[in-house]
This record gives sequence, C-alpha cells and structure tokens, in this order.
Amino acid sequence: MNNSVDMNQVAQKLINKLAVQEYNNSILETQVDQLRQENQQLKQEIENNKKEGK
Repeated sequence: MNNSVDMNQVAQKLINKLAVQEYNNSILETQVDQLRQENQQLKQEIENNKKEGK
C-alpha cells in the first residue's frame, strides 16, 4: 500500500511540473507572437522611412 501512495505522489508531482511547463510555454508563445508583430511593424517603418528618403 505504501508503494502505491508513493507512486501517486510521484505522479501528482509530475503532473504539477507539466502544468507549470505548459503555463510557461503559453506565456513564452504569447511573448514570441508579440515580438514578431513588433518586429514586423519596425520593418515596415524602416521601409516607409526608406521610401520617404529619411
């Protein structure tokens, strides 16, 4: 019985770690998307400035 309890505790700890990693990944994906958008906007500004001769 003790072994079963230990395995359940190990499984729960692994599930908790996975949940934290999934949460962190979703935050990082959001940040990557924001940086890509910002990068695209900056590229567009550079192109506009080149066209305007600035």
